[in-house]
Amino acid sequence: MQAETEYIVDTECGRHFCWSAPDYEGLINALHYRGYKPTFIMPYDEFQKQMENGRTYLERELKETA
Repeated sequence: MQAETEYIVDTECGRHFCWSAPDYEGLINALHYRGYKPTFIMPYDEFQKQMENGRTYLERELKETA
């Protein structure tokens, strides 16, 4: 049994959520089956890393300007 990956998904209708699927193709099929048209998809782990990098950058900028 293949482990599922969590993805961050934004849709045309304005929804933003986390969705689990075995792979990218399975994610797209599941979204389309349920009537969603994705506008943004990113693996959740990668999304978390980018958020942490952004937070670190902001903290550094705030300390330098203080």
